[in-house]
Amino acid sequence: MKEYTVPQIRKITNHHDHNIRKWIHRFNEKGIDGIISKKHNHKHHKFDNNMEEKIVDIASSNPRSFDLGFSTWSLRVLAGFLMCDLKLVDKISHSEIRNILLKHNIKWRKSKTVLSNKRSNDSEYTEKKYVGTAKVQHTIRFCVTVCR
Repeated sequence: MKEYTVPQIRKITNHHDHNIRKWIHRFNEKGIDGIISKKHNHKHHKFDNNMEEKIVDIASSNPRSFDLGFSTWSLRVLAGFLMCDLKLVDKISHSEIRNILLKHNIKWRKSKTVLSNKRSNDSEYTEKKYVGTAKVQHTIRFCVTVCR
């Protein structure tokens, strides 16, 4: 029987080293049954339509209406707000929120904060905005786009 190293197996199978090592360890521990991937029984949180509508309404609202100091939601901040502040749900992940919003035709997109002279009263604004010829990096925030 010919022996192969992990890099040699990677070239043959086009799989990542981490996965190859994981499969080797599984094979050494459990034999051929260790290599066969099994279906995971993760318990997904199921929310009824009423709860989903509440989440959609909150995600579609301005965070300032809840006396928060920002004007757009991120998925993670929204998840924390639903769990910790409103105590609406015991546990929800940002990806579960994304899936609920997509189910209700709401997409999250990245938006850029645009810096313009109209927004600043600072006399040195232009100098601060540009460093040499390079622009200062823009802050990226997430916002809700309703696709209805």
